[in-house]
Amino acid sequence: MNISLFLARRLQLKGTKRDTSSSSTVIAVVGIAIAIIVMVLTITVVLGFKHQIREKIMGFDAQVTINPQFNYHTGEAEHTLSITPELESLIDSILNDQGCSASVALSIKQPGIMKTDNNFAGLMFKGVNDKSDVSFIKKNLIAGEFPTYDSDSCKNKIVISSITANSLCINLGDKINTYFFCNDQIRTRKFEIAGIYNSNFGEYDKLVAFASMPTLQRIAMVDSVSGTSIEISQLDFEDIDPCANAIQSAINQSVYTQQLSHLYRVNTVFNSGAIYFNWLDLLDTNVVVILILMGCVAGITLVSCLFIIILERVKTIGLLKAIGATNRQIRLVFVYMALRLVLRGLLIGNAISLTAVILQDKFRIIPLDPEAYYLSFVPIEINWLHILLLNIGVILVSFLLLLGPSHLVSKISPSQTMRYE
Repeated sequence: MNISLFLARRLQLKGTKRDTSSSSTVIAVVGIAIAIIVMVLTITVVLGFKHQIREKIMGFDAQVTINPQFNYHTGEAEHTLSITPELESLIDSILNDQGCSASVALSIKQPGIMKTDNNFAGLMFKGVNDKSDVSFIKKNLIAGEFPTYDSDSCKNKIVISSITANSLCINLGDKINTYFFCNDQIRTRKFEIAGIYNSNFGEYDKLVAFASMPTLQRIAMVDSVSGTSIEISQLDFEDIDPCANAIQSAINQSVYTQQLSHLYRVNTVFNSGAIYFNWLDLLDTNVVVILILMGCVAGITLVSCLFIIILERVKTIGLLKAIGATNRQIRLVFVYMALRLVLRGLLIGNAISLTAVILQDKFRIIPLDPEAYYLSFVPIEINWLHILLLNIGVILVSFLLLLGPSHLVSKISPSQTMRYE
């Protein structure tokens, strides 16, 4: 039998007054509970925020993009590429070798100017067909519907953001002239507004509109298998870089062996959205700082409480030593007693914090300013593994932290405890 654990269970975490909890005990439990609440909220909110922002970025930018390469013979950058059978077969082969399930689609982007009688807006029109992944935009539609672009009746319908609609004072069903500059020529199309979206991601909402890919291909005077890029999406987050590197290596090797006639440049969303991903990486530093600060607060409170518990039981320590208990056994008694406070704090802190995050996740009680945070609510992502590891870490650190101060027991003499008041 573990004598130290048995004694720790028997001894009450009470103060010197009967049936009243020691104030130090209450303070320790409250301090640990507050620290856990802050830690859990920090982790779940930061994970939710990073997930939401990544989803927005990858809703506009493909995870992996294959672009035309710079032509060293002409000294100019090529503007279009064709999705040839050889290139398509190479991409599919690499994705299969990497074990990645992804969507591969040709894309075309064309800059244009939408003009009304009183205002105008410069936009980047992105071509969409039946292979394009537009699930993110459909999820953020606030009016109208996303056209079915494989139908000829929708070839002149577009989807714009609420920012563009408000700045041009246009609405669903309105028709507006749009001007494109292609090969030193101005081409005009009259588009009908079929849908309006709002992703709360202002930098992209101000610039991106969606149109029929065949229509944009005709405007750019290219054939049906040509566009400005090939987009690969629906990859797992951790597979983006390995797949991009494998595809780039395979393209380089195929050009060297003359299986491909053109060299292509492979880019990832981490490059196109680097400013946002670097910003999200800084959040990890904030999380570490908060966890350290809360750990220090809880640790100092716990150590102070341990000292008070020991001082309140000096006579008990003398008695245990008199009947033959070793310093190590007595130290562990008080360490286990302090750990009981840690467990109480963990239970209270987890109960409060998890209740709060579950309510926020389901009902989005706390709002945010979308212009400042790109989100209209505080996002939550509950990772049970992270929360479990956090609790285990708190218990282990608390145990190690308490071993040092518990040495105070060894300095107490049984003969002196009889005179201690």
